[in-house]
Amino acid sequence: MKTKASLNEQDYLHSFMSTMTQKSDTIINYVLAAYFLLGVALAFKYDTWEIGIGVGALNLIAYYSAKYFLKKSKLYQYILAVVLAVFMAQYIYQMHGMFEMHFTVFIASTILIIYQNWKLQIPLTLLVVAHHGGLAYLQNYVYNDPNGPQIYFSQVNFDLETFLIHVVLAAVVFIMNGYWSYYFKQHSEVHISKISDEYELENIKLASAKYSSMSANNEFNNYIHKTALDLRSPVNSVLNLIDVSKEQTDNEVLLGYFDLIRENTQKIDGLVNDIHGKSVSRLS
Repeated sequence: MKTKASLNEQDYLHSFMSTMTQKSDTIINYVLAAYFLLGVALAFKYDTWEIGIGVGALNLIAYYSAKYFLKKSKLYQYILAVVLAVFMAQYIYQMHGMFEMHFTVFIASTILIIYQNWKLQIPLTLLVVAHHGGLAYLQNYVYNDPNGPQIYFSQVNFDLETFLIHVVLAAVVFIMNGYWSYYFKQHSEVHISKISDEYELENIKLASAKYSSMSANNEFNNYIHKTALDLRSPVNSVLNLIDVSKEQTDNEVLLGYFDLIRENTQKIDGLVNDIHGKSVSRLS
């Protein structure tokens, strides 16, 4: 069974991660806009409008459709990883195999760190490996006739050794970025846990102070109640003694003194009764 503290901690963490996700989504909007416009810009030089606009638009539709229809799921983030990898393949094709465009996927991998989810590196890695392996095979072994159809993948001889080197280097980048995603997520959880602990400690201090104050008030009220009870008996005894004494004398002066004493004693009795009544209401 989860404690109240652990529930509060989970609430804080969920709120923090939700805020971070919203900010990350905002950043991604600018990134995707830049990636799409880059594809359009490349189309001017290489006359690849159907790829620059067509594939770029499909990428945007895939991402925003997933985000709209899967509002309560993080699946759209995995689709984002695939979309960013497809943008890389798009640029390479548009530039007729210019290999430097592979760096766009490394940029994408780094950007995905903001979601603090290392698993987002998995679809990115798989698609890059499949893209490299598949297109390298097609370019070198299927469409290798200079006069025939071409696969625009690489302008260099992309043999098995080159393929393995690129896969290893790409894997290193993706693993490092995955590690930092995991690290930031753990750091966030530790930070939230610390805030939660400090919050709970402050609540305990406040509760303790409140309890001490209530305890002191109860002790004070008990003391007043007991004192009022102790005073009622002697005050009543004085009043009774005055009544008896008045019956034993005819001296007008003495009777006047008795009346004055009785009047002041009644005031004391009224005050004691008032204190006793208030102490009873406080205790109840």
